[in-house]
Amino acid sequence: MALYMYQASYTAKSMAAQLMDPQNPVEAIRPALEDVGAKILVAGFPFGEYDVLIVYEAPDDMTAASVAMAVAAAGEVKSAKTTRLLSGDEWLESLRKRRIVKARKEGQPHDVPRQLPELLRSGDRAVSPARPRDLHQRLDPP
Repeated sequence: MALYMYQASYTAKSMAAQLMDPQNPVEAIRPALEDVGAKILVAGFPFGEYDVLIVYEAPDDMTAASVAMAVAAAGEVKSAKTTRLLSGDEWLESLRKRRIVKARKEGQPHDVPRQLPELLRSGDRAVSPARPRDLHQRLDPP
């Protein structure tokens, strides 16, 4: 199963309700995740931009999207973000694939020599392209 990190910030109304009747919000969301085949692995309450962080596994991206939509529809969060995480094995596989891409790339010319700009023609005389500062100096009267 794929790993996801869900981060959310509570609305002021939601935070006020939690202060009046403290409950573990992770336990409130757990059944909704389990209903769609997702499983919470770890959760916490960070300081800063987000109020809750949940790392969970789900069968696929569609399931993760439905989790985010269900939480948003409940109206308890003002902002949220879901991030797909790579497992250790997936990370290693991506590193191995990168070596394959690099090996293929080394077999192809990738450093095309830079050509110097051609001289511009102005009437009968050749003029080299102006650099921006040269152009600025030419426009200013002496």
